Amino acid sequence: MENSGKIIWAAPQTIARDGIITLLSQEQGFTFEMTLSSKEEIEPTLSDLAGIDLLIIDNLFLDRNSTDIRKWKTAYPQLKVLVLSEIGEDKDILLLMKSGADGYILNEVNKDELVFAIKHVLAGNTYICTRLYLKVLERIAETDFGKQDQAVEFSPREEQILKLIIEGYSNQEIAYQLFTNKRTIVKYRENLLEKTGASDISAVIRIALQQGVLN
Repeated sequence: MENSGKIIWAAPQTIARDGIITLLSQEQGFTFEMTLSSKEEIEPTLSDLAGIDLLIIDNLFLDRNSTDIRKWKTAYPQLKVLVLSEIGEDKDILLLMKSGADGYILNEVNKDELVFAIKHVLAGNTYICTRLYLKVLERIAETDFGKQDQAVEFSPREEQILKLIIEGYSNQEIAYQLFTNKRTIVKYRENLLEKTGASDISAVIRIALQQGVLN
């Protein structure tokens, strides 16, 4: 996985923020070019520092409709954005997910998950931390998906795969985790779609949540 990149971090200054940045700075593959403590510093910094690959930004610095992210990404097409957030009201989470960012993660996550999220986003993927993703899915779980009035039985291996998908792993990464090959994982995904009658894997996950499989 490609994991190199220049990063700026924009969040209110706290001991916790400075501590995690110090820890992350020891990781290979990316560098912190600047740490910003106010929203007003972001645009001048993006303009002055060429080639910034990732902006990690606290949700407190975003406007209600999250138009800032779209504006920055339009001006700097190479820029990826990873949003740090708290779990708030459901409606706030849904707005956050529509902001156009490349990743969403909770402020309280541990260092390993944050490193994974950074590398995943820098590689051109979307990352949503498990707790946020489950919160959103629970929010819309009342809607019926797939085959109506029919319980779906998931095998232990299918449950494993669904949980790894939620955590943001690619087919190849899931295969590595489960000591198999990518083709096998693709086949599992196809079987899950057929079994549930869902149109995509997100709908499969919602069905599993409705049945309490992934809770």
